[in-house]
Amino acid sequence: MAYSSAWAQDHSNHKQAPAQYGPEFTMFMKEMDAGMKKMMDDMHAPGYSGDPDIDFLVMMIPHHEGAIEMARLVLIHGKDPIVRKFAEEIIAAQRVEIEAMKRRLTILRVKPDPDPDGFPALGGTRGKGK
Repeated sequence: MAYSSAWAQDHSNHKQAPAQYGPEFTMFMKEMDAGMKKMMDDMHAPGYSGDPDIDFLVMMIPHHEGAIEMARLVLIHGKDPIVRKFAEEIIAAQRVEIEAMKRRLTILRVKPDPDPDGFPALGGTRGKGK
């Protein structure tokens, strides 16, 4: 059952980059918009399993991949050292969470989890950690 609600896929409210900002910003926004479209398409492409835990992870993985792409673009086009540091931290954190979500998704798809509270701690904020 494919999810096709307009609100979930419509990004028409994103503004086009005005020419007055120059070619660098125009390129940044073009790449950012392409990344957002890919993320939304990837989040909804697999359809739904009927299991909220699995469906959440299936959608969150491309969402996190989208965050990595956005951070990568600001590292290419941005200049502020603090924003660049945020982008680097986002990339590192999202990669860890993507791997944890993929592992959990594998467990959930194979069989019922014998230790549902054993989800790995991510930055000390989730699960009891193993």
